[in-house]
Amino acid sequence: MPEMTTEDHYASAARRHYDDARYLCKRKRWPNADHHLGFAAECALKSLLLRYTEASMNPKPPKGKQANKPWIPKPTGGVQEYGHLPWAETELAVLATGRQGQHLLAALGDQLSAFANWTEQDRYHHCDHITQETVTPLHDATQFILALHESARITGTLEVFHERL
Repeated sequence: MPEMTTEDHYASAARRHYDDARYLCKRKRWPNADHHLGFAAECALKSLLLRYTEASMNPKPPKGKQANKPWIPKPTGGVQEYGHLPWAETELAVLATGRQGQHLLAALGDQLSAFANWTEQDRYHHCDHITQETVTPLHDATQFILALHESARITGTLEVFHERL
């Protein structure tokens, strides 16, 4: 069996987090569902970054320190790292300079806007503000991103299957 790539690991983690989120949604465990939806989307996006952009997990210049998240060289020098969502527009704009980054941004449309207020830091808080109403748009956006990711893995193109996961 061939060794799994970082892209494969992100893909596996995306599916695992999404499955956990669905389980938690069915039980109305909104804060934890929110948490897993964000990480599912983030992992799928990182896998897409590694496949469709100049993103790398190679050691980062100038010191050659091993990357622990995808990064892209900035046209102005230095690197742009892709850590936790939400990603700022400036982070996404760097993608437009990559070989297929514009196609990835176009395929994503406005899906990332659903994560504008999402933060991994909510795992440390009480989270009364996370409800079904706040989780539903995250679920829909995550489902779209995972469908885009699955389609890309199967067909090699950035088109979305129009079926529900």
